[in-house]
Amino acid sequence: MNNGHLSFARIEKHYGAQQVLSIGTLRLIPGRIVHLTGRNGAGKTTLLKILAGLEAPDGCGDRCEVTLDGHSRPWQAVRQRLHREVVYLHQHAYMFDDSVVNNLSYGLRVTGVPRAERRRRVAEALARMGLEYAARRNARTLSGGEQQRLALARAWVLQPRVLLLDEPTANMDSDFRRQTWTLLRSVLGEDLVLMVSSHELSDTDCPDCLNLHLHNGRLNAEQPALRLVGDDWAQTAQLIGAGL
Repeated sequence: MNNGHLSFARIEKHYGAQQVLSIGTLRLIPGRIVHLTGRNGAGKTTLLKILAGLEAPDGCGDRCEVTLDGHSRPWQAVRQRLHREVVYLHQHAYMFDDSVVNNLSYGLRVTGVPRAERRRRVAEALARMGLEYAARRNARTLSGGEQQRLALARAWVLQPRVLLLDEPTANMDSDFRRQTWTLLRSVLGEDLVLMVSSHELSDTDCPDCLNLHLHNGRLNAEQPALRLVGDDWAQTAQLIGAGL
């Protein structure tokens, strides 16, 4: 996995006459957890899908510029690479009617990862998520919490550059939400960007996260010991790039 930064410029999205997104610059730095908040309908899911190459921004992606490892190209030109390097995980991930091991190895088989490497990655994912005991069980028989861990493991095992989680803590009580954030921090490595969306942020969920709030199509940033108010995203982008 390459540990260079990934940035997006001029993310615009309209549905009819309604503008959903108008973001000047979004830079994602490896080794960081980004917590994206915003009300229902604010455009969080749309933004995540654009970052993952699943939904085109305005102009079929030609106006949006993506910088990967120092090279800038239109979103449309790098869409397939985004598919490979950015993994989007829906709140209710689909479980194949098969064993936990086969659910984990499916994406690796499809992308042509050799068998020995598949086995190594699957074993590591099972251990990291505490699912070794369920390796041969049918994934659809797991509890909700176990399925959540499996979904996260299935995404993590692909070794993406960016892992996007859409509302993973929705409808959870405080204890389960805290456990989930602990699990998310455990999968973060120096080469991975973890971006997590939710309706609201509790100060105890992830005090070391970079907190971005989506409102009226624009991003505002709040960081530990630093609060920015308004839409001066150019200033915010510089702070994020500096790793503050």
